[in-house]
Amino acid sequence: MANFKIHLLVAATASGIASMGVAVMNIAPVSDLGQYFMLGVVGGLLPDIDSEQSTPTKIFFSLLSLLGAFWATLKVLPTYSFAELSLIWLGTFAFFRYIVFEAFSRLTVHRGVFHSLLASFFFGLITTNISYHLFQSSTLTSWLSGCFITMGYLIHLSLDEFYSVDLMNNRFKKSFGTALKIISLNNLKASLFMMGLTISLYTISPNPHAFISRVETMANQYSKENKWMPKNDRWFTGLPRRLLNRSAS
Repeated sequence: MANFKIHLLVAATASGIASMGVAVMNIAPVSDLGQYFMLGVVGGLLPDIDSEQSTPTKIFFSLLSLLGAFWATLKVLPTYSFAELSLIWLGTFAFFRYIVFEAFSRLTVHRGVFHSLLASFFFGLITTNISYHLFQSSTLTSWLSGCFITMGYLIHLSLDEFYSVDLMNNRFKKSFGTALKIISLNNLKASLFMMGLTISLYTISPNPHAFISRVETMANQYSKENKWMPKNDRWFTGLPRRLLNRSAS
């Protein structure tokens, strides 16, 4: 399997290119690109969440604990005193960071249900729904956020599968087929449970038709304007002059 540095580098590269594409095709404003870039990177690290000692797991549960603590505190902010709010914050943080984390570690197996195509859509839909229902984002922003998580997730799975092939010795490693799979047959109950959650998440997601229509319209317009490749095969026309003018100003 690919190591953490490889996953981070490839996820960041792909996410950077994809977020730039979203901007140049005018699908989303430039101001949102940082958000999509970070989500793509997070998605590229997320499949290792089922590895108890992995860096992504520790980061994920630390962030989840912080978000959960702030969310719980904000919900009852006008009701309780500072001392009570502090105890609610600490209690919620400890619950997610230690109790939920410990239960998750005991119930999951590395390269199990979370290393599957099903999981990539599951986490994408979670992100879409959190963005739409919790943060009140637009349908376009919510679906783009979910798509970037799924994109990063699929890149991670593909890398792990690629690294399970020994090209020098022309053989497959034992890990071949454990990453890029539709569902985990070895964890069938967990896979069916995740499938049910994924279907449920889709039913409460914002209508995707407006999002799909926006992407198709802007991509077709970009193609009609022939902006995919340089005009007349002239690459970087006037770039030195532009750089000189910018540095002079």
